[in-house]
Amino acid sequence: MKLLSAMFLTAMTGIVAAQPAATPVAPAAAPPTTTGPEVLTLERAIEIAMRQQPSLRQSKAQVEAAQGRADLARVARNPTIALDATAGTSSSFTTGTGTAAGVRAGDFFSHEESTGLGASASWRIYDFGQTAANIRAADLNAEAAAATVGTSTLDIRTNVEVAYLTAVADRKLVLVAETTVKSEDAHLDQARRFVAAQAHDPIEVAQAQARDANAKSALAQSQSNEAIALANLRSAIGWVDPLNSPTVAANWPTPPESEPLALAALVDAARKNRPEIVQLDKQIEAADANLTAARAERRPVLSANAQTQWSPGTGNWSPDPSWSAGLSLTWSLFDGGRSAADQRVANANLQISVAQRDALLVTLTSQLDAARSQIIANRANVAASTEAVTAAQAQLKLSEARYTQGLGSQIELADAQTAVTTAQGNLVQAEFQFATAWAQLHRATAMQ
Repeated sequence: MKLLSAMFLTAMTGIVAAQPAATPVAPAAAPPTTTGPEVLTLERAIEIAMRQQPSLRQSKAQVEAAQGRADLARVARNPTIALDATAGTSSSFTTGTGTAAGVRAGDFFSHEESTGLGASASWRIYDFGQTAANIRAADLNAEAAAATVGTSTLDIRTNVEVAYLTAVADRKLVLVAETTVKSEDAHLDQARRFVAAQAHDPIEVAQAQARDANAKSALAQSQSNEAIALANLRSAIGWVDPLNSPTVAANWPTPPESEPLALAALVDAARKNRPEIVQLDKQIEAADANLTAARAERRPVLSANAQTQWSPGTGNWSPDPSWSAGLSLTWSLFDGGRSAADQRVANANLQISVAQRDALLVTLTSQLDAARSQIIANRANVAASTEAVTAAQAQLKLSEARYTQGLGSQIELADAQTAVTTAQGNLVQAEFQFATAWAQLHRATAMQ
């Protein structure tokens, strides 16, 4: 009894069962909702995730912020214009001079008014490449941020695909558990009839009851696993509304019939398609532009300035306006070491970006080789496991026939049932690994 239970639970944990595709599938029990559960295909789940997943919206917002920083870098090239206006009053007593020396005019309570209206403009004409380098760095950082949207899209798709495949596997687990319970119920009924006819020892009823109870326990566990898998699928999709309750059919997505490309071709495709490589290339160029801008910090800055002022007041309510304009050349001969520090930081950031790109290229080949090898091995494993299921089911039918005719034993029947459960679990595990290996290969090559 313990052996049957242990092997059945192992098969369940290993990701679940195989049944013929044509077998009608009853959806697992789900909490009642307003809209009811939606039976999702993999394509439909990915489609919803591309609209709902918050991480994708976050990536797009980060791109918008990076483009805003690029616009901000361009501000230094544009002239600025400011207007100002003032109005005020103050006490107006004064002391005379010359022949009226010492004579005070006005008192504390006398006052005079003053107003002012002015405008000023300034324009950085040329800074010997500093602004151009800052703009280039900001544009490249915006392009790098845009590449992260592609990375987020690939990650979301892969997460949804793996969560979906896990839910399919757990749906198959429920079917295997239900089939096992039905089979054990029949075996228990047979044992009771044989014992009632005094054809077998009464211990066989107790043995059959124990196996039946273990099968029902495994069914409850498999249903719990399915509910958890569906909750993880909802999270991967990005559904916020708890009324959205997805479910899946017990059908694997159809895998490609052909073998994956040769490793060299996969590596070439990945290097062309992976958005992470594009992102790091842009970050390297942006870091180099930042280094150029840091070196230009101590270069001269040529600027133009102009202003006009009109200030009517108590003494003269209709004065003529005044104006001034000029050019200025500013050159910071010593900045306390700030430029040197900025160059050091920019150079370190450049080295970091180069190292990150090299690290990705180093791991890329091994990722592709592992995924390709898993596909080839699991394809063969699926074929072998399918044959094992067929053989185990045939053995179970023979054992049931022998037991019905009084020729077999409960031990033989239990061993045959355990073999079927184990073979089905192994098949589903092989199918799951085969499907996820394709998903990982698609992620590594950035091809769908």
